[in-house]
Amino acid sequence: MREKLFPFLGCIVVLIFVSCAVLVASEDVLDDEPSPAESNVDSKMDSALGSSSSSASGSASGSKKLFAPKHFDWIYSTVIIKVYFDDGSLRQGFGLLLKNGFYLTSSELTYNRGLYPKQIVAKMQDDSAKPLICVAKLQLKAMDSDKGLALLKTTAFTDDYCNTRSESYYHKRIYDKYGKNIFSTTPTKKLILGGLYFPILEDFDTLGVGRTIPIKEESYYDNYSKKEIFYGYSLPLETYQRFTFGKPYFNKDGEFLGIFSVAAQSYLPALVKKEIVQDFICELKKKNIFMRNSPPCVSEGT
Repeated sequence: MREKLFPFLGCIVVLIFVSCAVLVASEDVLDDEPSPAESNVDSKMDSALGSSSSSASGSASGSKKLFAPKHFDWIYSTVIIKVYFDDGSLRQGFGLLLKNGFYLTSSELTYNRGLYPKQIVAKMQDDSAKPLICVAKLQLKAMDSDKGLALLKTTAFTDDYCNTRSESYYHKRIYDKYGKNIFSTTPTKKLILGGLYFPILEDFDTLGVGRTIPIKEESYYDNYSKKEIFYGYSLPLETYQRFTFGKPYFNKDGEFLGIFSVAAQSYLPALVKKEIVQDFICELKKKNIFMRNSPPCVSEGT
């Protein structure tokens, strides 16, 4: 009886050993593999890059939703703006935090059937937590409907529920760390070659990152200068969300490319390129509306 049991027990020992070896091997493989989130980013990025040619011809496959890589710190410079008017109406969109408490956005948000804003509230996402929370109350400082741009200025800081409070360490940290410099001298035409990246408002009131490519250049004829003005780029319709105007765009290295708005001369929604934005800011610097100690202005025309 014992002689019959020895081979049986031997088989069991061998099976246990093999099973353990397989488990160890599988653990080694899993340790080397990317996490599900990382795999998702890579696959979506590959898909986005692979669909570029079809998007350029107007295909709806040009925009891809991505998880926010750590080097896309402009996501923490992005603001959701709520604009209230005297007639009770509300407009919502995006904006971009600049230096010294200024915000850049679309003039489509700051003017409504002859009315100017009664109250403007800014919500942002800190790098320590995902949910968007109230940060500040803003005031309209300047607007140029021809360029489709508006400049806002912080008038008061708020708590998470939009109640006015004194400036905190949290506010100072966001403003000092994430105020964007928009005065890159590299032409937009060169910066967009790797694709356009932009903020997405996701479920549960958080921000994510999307990617697309421009469809074509947009221009209008200026009667004053008697020449065609190239002011930006049209984008795939699928990049539009319920909040679209004022949305900032960047390249893969985080350099600012422009703001989504409507230039009055064209009547078409488009990405207003950064050279037009820089020209808008430079005009305000001359009028002492925008800070004079900001980076030097560059000539428009690239």
